[in-house]
Amino acid sequence: MKKLILVSAVIFSLSALNVNAAKNTEVYDYERASELGTAAFKNKSYDNAFKHLDKASRLGNKAAQYTLALLYMGGQGVKQDYTQAYLWLNVAAEVKHNKWRGLRDKIHNALSEEQRNVLQPLVQEHINKFGAKAQEVSCSKRSAVGSNIRVMRCVKQLNPEEMRL
Repeated sequence: MKKLILVSAVIFSLSALNVNAAKNTEVYDYERASELGTAAFKNKSYDNAFKHLDKASRLGNKAAQYTLALLYMGGQGVKQDYTQAYLWLNVAAEVKHNKWRGLRDKIHNALSEEQRNVLQPLVQEHINKFGAKAQEVSCSKRSAVGSNIRVMRCVKQLNPEEMRL
């Protein structure tokens, strides 16, 4: 009986470790895809930027979501699509970033009421899938050391319960 309990405990621990490994990989992917996408965007390698920013956006990275919206608006690295731009701007604008919300509001105000009504369920679906809560992302504005300029910083959280063995 003791052996059965011991074997069960070991199997449970190993399965918990695999879940943590997947989560740790997801956090790594979140950060790495964003870094690669941002670097490619700055270098005007838009096809490459789109690939990485799309991945980071789907993992909940707010800066990537905003930049991905810019790519859709400009048709850079992807076919121009204002609907996708609007969807991603809404997800990015969950955080209180004036620049991001300002651009989202400009597009929102340019839409007719009918268009807004059609897009609202899609916006909510995107937020439910890729938003901060769904992707376990927390954001805050922080000043860099030696600066008064506050920058939005978002991190993907690991569930503390999943880190225990």
